[in-house]
Amino acid sequence: MYYHTFTFSYKKSRMVIQMKELLIKTVIVSLMSTAPISANPDVASITASATAAQLNSLMAQGVMDNADVGKYPLEENINAQDISEDEKLATQGETDTLVPQEEAPPQQEVQPQPSSEPAAAAPASNVIETYNTSLPVSIALNLKYEKYLPAYDYLLLSKGSVNIREAPTTGSKIVKTAGYFEKVNVTEAVKGEFLAKYNSSKWYKVYWYQNGTIRSGYMFSSLVEKRSFQFGKMASSLENLRAQISSGKMGYVNNYKNRNGLPPLYKGTTSDKYGTLRDQSAPAYASLGNKSELIYFDDGKLLRIIGEQDSYYKVESLERPGSYFVPKKYLYTKNAPSSLGQVIVVDRKNQNEAVFEWTGSSWQMISYTFATTGAQDKYRFETPLGYFMAIERRSKFLYLDDITKEIAGYAPYAVRFSGGAYVHGVPVDYIKKNGQLIDPGQKETLYTLGTVPRSHKCVRNYTSHAKFLYDWVKVGQASVIVIE
Repeated sequence: MYYHTFTFSYKKSRMVIQMKELLIKTVIVSLMSTAPISANPDVASITASATAAQLNSLMAQGVMDNADVGKYPLEENINAQDISEDEKLATQGETDTLVPQEEAPPQQEVQPQPSSEPAAAAPASNVIETYNTSLPVSIALNLKYEKYLPAYDYLLLSKGSVNIREAPTTGSKIVKTAGYFEKVNVTEAVKGEFLAKYNSSKWYKVYWYQNGTIRSGYMFSSLVEKRSFQFGKMASSLENLRAQISSGKMGYVNNYKNRNGLPPLYKGTTSDKYGTLRDQSAPAYASLGNKSELIYFDDGKLLRIIGEQDSYYKVESLERPGSYFVPKKYLYTKNAPSSLGQVIVVDRKNQNEAVFEWTGSSWQMISYTFATTGAQDKYRFETPLGYFMAIERRSKFLYLDDITKEIAGYAPYAVRFSGGAYVHGVPVDYIKKNGQLIDPGQKETLYTLGTVPRSHKCVRNYTSHAKFLYDWVKVGQASVIVIE
């Protein structure tokens, strides 16, 4: 079953697109099932109890169709929370009609009753904030991926369903009920009815597309999260990295799966004063005369090489003040960018991303979309912040179950940028049957995409967008930047 909610957003385009005003369709924000791209199941002859140690043997025997260790690497469970949980949330979002008590309408209003005309705008004196995010003038819009285009400013319903009302009061008519984890376009914040429980009178004016018409209404601010694309911060990060690469020789940390050795502990602990983990990192010393003081640079982290001393490179980072000495065995210079042409910028705070291309004289944004980053708990890690090399491309990689350590599934169209962290398509859990793992086919989306951090460390994308990136990225010219 497919359940789609469409939202539209007006944006001024600096591109010549035959119109001065471009009406952009927003993402299918409430896709309630994960539609398979491939309808024909493919049985992969892998025993369900296979572990990392057994995988090489299985591949050597040729039991994996056209695959080998190099082509399909094995990672920890990038799903962390089973994909089945996301599918349950989809069902919940489809059937959940509960709304917070202060928003509960009279019984006869439980079903939304859209009026024939859009809600009237709040008086100008009641407007608190206006939201009109746009690209900086230095960046042109030249979309090369045009599916699921979101509004630049939107609200996320992360606490449950919420009524959209005709006016910013709880007594006004309900014109729509937005579902759990839905995203709704927002234009401004207004002063409306004061709700004592939340000590607030702030409401958001929202809009959506319905039956060929732009409709609008109001949602109480404390029940939703305001989000946007941080294009200004993205643009600054692009220029910072481009300036660093242009000013000298670059290298990147190369310690995937600790192949160059675990760095020393930091004062007996496995994370430094910034919270960077020791695992799959490189040690960095401000002074070689005091190696008890060190920090860690994550695998894949881009660093500018400003000198050498014996078996160390002297480096500078865009994220840490000062200069540091890093053992040469941890720093790789082959394929490190000498110029910057492609950048994927991931926003951990807003759970979205944008993709930029350098034309030789300026940046252009070629795609923007929702994303899901890593969460922090027992089995999961936050997606690391900073400037990274786009290290390699994989058509897919396999992952393990967190608890059983059995092969659990795969993620398609992956670009690795730090340790086991990839930008990739929607993960696919294998179906276990008679000791075999059956591939149910790729899935295009998840209901939770772009909502809250849920992955192990990776950055989930729509599978079609991951394929777009996989085909577009040129190793040696591409970088991944993660901002907050």
